[in-house]
Amino acid sequence: MIFQLVVIVLLLGTIITLRFFDYHLLSMLFIFITLLILLYGKLKNRFIFEYENSGEILSIKSYQWLSAGKKPRFEMPHSKILNIKIKESILKKYLVVLFSNSSGKVLRMDIDITFCNENQVNLLFIDIKKNMTMKDQEVIS
Repeated sequence: MIFQLVVIVLLLGTIITLRFFDYHLLSMLFIFITLLILLYGKLKNRFIFEYENSGEILSIKSYQWLSAGKKPRFEMPHSKILNIKIKESILKKYLVVLFSNSSGKVLRMDIDITFCNENQVNLLFIDIKKNMTMKDQEVIS
């Protein structure tokens, strides 16, 4: 994303310079190239996020729609999930899932949820936590 912004600033600077020296045809070409880069950036940053949290398994798919069928998938039984939390940095937001594998080792999975709005993130977090607390209540009783 930062690379795209730098390229756009350089192209806009080139357009202004070409307009200043009366190269209008070349400046129109650079305007067209800038618009294509903006369109590509908009399309490239579109994500598809699907999750299913019913029954015994949490299933999350998170991928770009231009990924040509490559759909990273995270599936884990609720009994193996130890903890979830949301980690926010300056430009990214992740759903961090801590789970144990068959040998008992604790593993961590960071799922990019930057493109989800605050309401969607809260609903996802509450839904997963609710199923985790139901799992804990079944173990206690």
